[in-house]
Amino acid sequence: MRRVVGMLAAMGALLAAAPAWGATITFTADHRVARYDDLVRFRGTVAAPDPQQVQLLRDGMVVATGTTSRGAFVFDVRARRPGRFVARSALGDSGPLDLRVQPRLRTRIVGTRRIGHRIVVTGRVQPARAGRMLLKFGPRQLAVRVGRAGRFRVRVPSAWGPNVTGRITLRPSKGYVAVWRRVRLRLAYPSLRMGSHGPSVLALKRRLWELRFALPWVDAGYGYRTYEAVLAFQKLHRLPRTGRVGTAEWRALWGRSAPQPRVRRGDYIEVDKSRQILMEVRNGKVERVVHVSTGATGNTPVGTWRVYREVFGWDWVLYHPMYFLRGFAIHGYPSVPPYPASHGCVRVPLWLAASLRERWGFGTTVRVYA
Repeated sequence: MRRVVGMLAAMGALLAAAPAWGATITFTADHRVARYDDLVRFRGTVAAPDPQQVQLLRDGMVVATGTTSRGAFVFDVRARRPGRFVARSALGDSGPLDLRVQPRLRTRIVGTRRIGHRIVVTGRVQPARAGRMLLKFGPRQLAVRVGRAGRFRVRVPSAWGPNVTGRITLRPSKGYVAVWRRVRLRLAYPSLRMGSHGPSVLALKRRLWELRFALPWVDAGYGYRTYEAVLAFQKLHRLPRTGRVGTAEWRALWGRSAPQPRVRRGDYIEVDKSRQILMEVRNGKVERVVHVSTGATGNTPVGTWRVYREVFGWDWVLYHPMYFLRGFAIHGYPSVPPYPASHGCVRVPLWLAASLRERWGFGTTVRVYA
């Protein structure tokens, strides 16, 4: 009999030492995921006579204290950071509840909605340290710097084009939930021509440079050399050869990739008579596209040739010529119209002729296509 009483007493001691939340205290929350700064109601019961003091702990720290009424307790807490919550009474702790927080994200687009002009996405994320912010457009993305108050400001690169559909995305830290906002821009297509100047011209020339069209430099002025680069672009894509930029050119600029040569290996110069362009090809890739004018009667010889003679400076009326067959040469000339106009040679703009000869010169392979 004494042995049985001893065993019962030992079992009672073990039960008293075990966590009491299984049957003594219950604990629930209205939400397991809450938006930043929203009220979250925690409630529960304690199986003991009133009053009982109850504490609400987040990650081991007391955030609120109350007493039971008819065995129940309630806590309303602002969701400003995530954590593991526990209700504690003199009888023990409740089971834990994990609360995640959805950050608050606001965005706004600021700027002149024209190609090349400064477009900025501004906004605020709360809390400021909820995660990493990114501006994403397809495979491209930019890191967004967030200030202490959660405010951010990021410029949309003009190289992303006139139609941008992307998003500002928060990659959350532990305990937070991912959020994003759509960024949708539809920029106006400005009409440009010789004499134009400003951010839209700069955006145009940057894009032409990316697509390998010959330009001496990239700035905000639309001069004769920009006109020639636009002509080369129009010729390549079989657009009207106006030298002006309108809606069709803008759409093609961001709808096309860099051109491909006919032969995708080796180093050579390719001349396309039908499109009146010359392409410099290195290792099978186009390095530069040049506006040219070939023979007015179609007599520029088709085939594969080699430069057998080159001249520094002027050779009669030919500037820095590279002869590839008899008297046929690639050379600089004061007049390079958008149509075949030479006696049979391949005319290139004067400003480009010297550097073209220096890059290629004697022994260069020249491929001429009809």
